[in-house]
Amino acid sequence: MIGLFDRDVFLKLCCCNLWFEAVEALGITDPFRLAATSSEKSNRKKITQMLRDMDPEEALLRTQEIVHTVPVLPDEWVEEIYAAQSFQELSDIDGIDGGEQVLAAILIAAPEGRVLLSGDKRFVQAFRENLPERWDALGGSIISFEACMLAIEERYGFDYLRERVHAVKHCDGSLRLAVGDEPTAETFREAMASFNPCRIVEPVVEQVVVVE
Repeated sequence: MIGLFDRDVFLKLCCCNLWFEAVEALGITDPFRLAATSSEKSNRKKITQMLRDMDPEEALLRTQEIVHTVPVLPDEWVEEIYAAQSFQELSDIDGIDGGEQVLAAILIAAPEGRVLLSGDKRFVQAFRENLPERWDALGGSIISFEACMLAIEERYGFDYLRERVHAVKHCDGSLRLAVGDEPTAETFREAMASFNPCRIVEPVVEQVVVVE
């Protein structure tokens, strides 16, 4: 499965130290990121904004390590979609930025075996409202940050997830509310499901083979 990660969800997963867990829980074998995430200066600015008063250095170091392991979208994929009708359809829609436009056009061009992961509810809303037929066809292949968190929690357990995210919960508004003062697994799931603008994703569970 190919995963097309927008900048927002990529940085949030890195902040939460749950990048590898997300990829595994969602069954993504080939993740790709936007070129914009290669800039340490830009990442520092965004992560500092996300984490507010918290020291961003640990999260930034972790992000840059992951940047070096995850490839950027292939140039040929990007070049191919510039002349595509789908790219033009997305170009004038408020709420869809340049990176999301590229990722969505790539998904539209070849949806089989691909998912688009977005941490931006404005993108999801703009896509759904302005291109309803496209959304009906592809909505099942678009995964939100909330759906990522729910898949990770189901795969690894609430205690594991809470330990990772509690200190950096301000990186995302939904996450901050879901892991408030005294969260439980049940309240976390209810909160994230209520904030989720996309479908719920069933996590990939390892198959254990018993040999007698």
